[in-house]
Formats: sequence, C-alpha cells, structure tokens
Amino acid sequence: MTLSRSLVRSLGTAALLSLPLLAHGADYRFGVFAGSASKDNQSELRAEFKPLAEYIAQKTGSNVRPIISQSFKNMENRLNNEGHFAFLLAPAQVTAEAIEGGFVPVAKWNKPLFGIFVVAADAPYRSVAELRGTHVGLASRDTAIGPLCMDALAKSRLRADRDFGSVYEGKFMDVLAKELRSGSRDAVCISPIAWKTLNQEAPGAFRVLAETARIPGFALSINDSLDEQDRKKLTAALTGIGGNAEGKAALAKITGSASGATDTPAASSAEYVAAGQLLSQGKQLYDRQIPKR
Repeated sequence: MTLSRSLVRSLGTAALLSLPLLAHGADYRFGVFAGSASKDNQSELRAEFKPLAEYIAQKTGSNVRPIISQSFKNMENRLNNEGHFAFLLAPAQVTAEAIEGGFVPVAKWNKPLFGIFVVAADAPYRSVAELRGTHVGLASRDTAIGPLCMDALAKSRLRADRDFGSVYEGKFMDVLAKELRSGSRDAVCISPIAWKTLNQEAPGAFRVLAETARIPGFALSINDSLDEQDRKKLTAALTGIGGNAEGKAALAKITGSASGATDTPAASSAEYVAAGQLLSQGKQLYDRQIPKR
C-alpha cells in the first residue's frame, strides 16, 4: 500500500535535479503504475497504454514515452537509471505519495475506487454489522480496495481479528469471488469490476450488501519542475481526454485496475492527500488486526 521512502525520494530528487526539466519538443517520460490487477504480460500491458501515450503526444506535439510497471521497486530502478518522469498515471495511494515527490494531480479517471460487500441473494444479512461471526473474504491490504474494506468494518464496530469465524485475505479478486460462489465465504469485499464479472457469471445469485467509502480514481499528475509552458500544455492534454472520439478510444483500450474511465475531469492535490490518509489508516488497521505472514 505505501510506497517505499526511497521511491518517494527518487521522485523528488528527479524533480529537483531536472530544472529546467524539458526543452520544448523533447521526450516526455510517462510513468504508469498500472495496478496489481493488470496483465502480467508486459508486452500486452504496453500495448494497452500505447494509444493513450499516442493521444497525449498528438495533443502536445511532443514525443511521449510510456514507462509501465506494476512494481514500485521496478519503477524506482527505472527512475534512478533513466531519469525523471514528466507526468504520472497512478492510483490514489501512489498519487498521494508522489505529491511529496513534486508531482501535482491535474486530471483523474471519472471512475472512483471503492469496495463492495457481496453476499448470496438469499443471505439473511442486511448490514455489514450483521456479518459478525461469519466467514468473510477481504481484498488484499496491498490494493486500494482492501484498506477501504477494513475502514468499513471499523465503522461497523467490527474487528477482523475478533468478530469473525475466519477472515481470508484475497490477493486476487476473482479468487475471492470463487470463494463466495463455492460457499467457503459468507461475504466478500471486492472491487466493482469483480462484482460486475460475478454478477454476469451468476445473474441474480448474489447481491450488494454495502459499499465502502469512495476515493478518487487513477490520477494524471505533472512534475512541478516542468516550466510553465510545458505544465499548461500537458494540463490541457490530460484534462477532458474523453471529450472526443480519439480520447475515448484510448481510454477504452485499458483493462485491469485502471480500466473503466470514459473521461478525465480536473483533479486536485487535496483530494488525493485525503484519500492517502484514509488508505493509510485502513492499512494500519489491516496490519494490526491481521499481521502479514
């Protein structure tokens, strides 16, 4: 959940050492944190984000080189070996800490992130609080969804280490869904994408019990060390991508954790700092109540 301090320092150091960061017409390095639910095949992953990079290149009149990773460590190595990023695409927890490294969110996916508690359609439960004593499955602490699930339990005055028959931490959303379908879990807390897939595979067999708090979706953040002209040019290109056919098509190519956006409205640092605090608190609850093995 939390970026390594060295990655945050690398982001900040790159920003400080790159003044002025870009000459006009130079390459923009585009850092993409694709999310843990994205494809493991890196060539397929690069192909998904290529249309977005090409769209931004067209709008800015510059070369855009996407550098994609699902690993904080790999991204840190690339920062150290290849230099700065001009802008980033990242989920809320990464964006919140990238702000410390000198990045400013200017646009965001119009798809917020949240968790969904799902139970069988005929289950007797009517609230999260009524899950006391049951067998539950929660999204992993290393996702954005997992800490939101823990936050929802805390708000219902439940503790994962005390108030359930058992708790399963699921690294993969599809596995959590299978646990529910098999009857091994009375309830699971999963992502909206996983719930949509489950409902398509077993229409009417399950229902939504509750939703967690919502946080803003993936953000597009600009390195604040860029000169004013570059910042304005990128901000214009990154905001409102879904406002035309080419932009919508580029967004539609993306699958996995970052899928589902149809536009990119304006974003602010404040909303991502708040999201980062909420996720950090949920992660702390997770670590205290279910120590990582």
